[in-house]
Amino acid sequence: MIVIGLGAGRTGTASLAKLVNAQNDALCFHEMNPSCVRFEGTPRPILNTIEEFERILDGGPSSELTVDLGRGVAAKAYDALSQMGRVRLIGDIAFYYLTYAERIAERSDRVRFLCLKRDREATIESWMRKSELERWPSKRIADRLASAITRAPYHESRNFWMEHDGSRWALDPVWDKCFPKFPGPEKRDAIAQYYDYYYEEAERVAPRIGSAFRIIETEKLNDPALQPEILSWLGVPPEDQVEVDAHIHQSRANAA
Repeated sequence: MIVIGLGAGRTGTASLAKLVNAQNDALCFHEMNPSCVRFEGTPRPILNTIEEFERILDGGPSSELTVDLGRGVAAKAYDALSQMGRVRLIGDIAFYYLTYAERIAERSDRVRFLCLKRDREATIESWMRKSELERWPSKRIADRLASAITRAPYHESRNFWMEHDGSRWALDPVWDKCFPKFPGPEKRDAIAQYYDYYYEEAERVAPRIGSAFRIIETEKLNDPALQPEILSWLGVPPEDQVEVDAHIHQSRANAA
């Protein structure tokens, strides 16, 4: 089976990856190839991934998978996959799969889509913190001085959710293209609009795909009774299921 994890980001997706990766003969990436995709309009890399997953499940070489090896977390997962023999469950978790879900479902009936939904305000606040550019105090002072001397923009954060020229917020060539854009007028407003759009779209897509698409509140991952249900839905037989600590972990990986 193939699992595609969804969610607006900052929604406990790292905990979902942890649950899947704890199972025998299973491996789940977390944002394995953001460099090659946009939030919409790039279906071929997405469908290539599904086709590569299927070949691996059918016994093909586990190393024949397109992965952004510039991301440490993805490279580590890829190395682990390359050492595996049998693979029964494989997948990736990334917010940017949402607009491609219907195309994926048309391509393969072996995919399960699990969309995590966290509290709206908590998600917005988490993204506000995550999009800040972290600096040591001394580095902050040095960068401000350099900006004043060179007249280059000084940035304290990134903004993935609005179109901008890089004068107020830092541009990010990988992640800026992975998010849809909203009018704002401020970043927090744009994140709120993104959250609302994301789950409205998820609710629209869910009935089109049917039982292969589920939306789950992030907090429910703390319910140990839910783990066996999820794993059975993903095709893991009850006798092979491995329980994990259901503590919700917010990822500190490179982006979502």
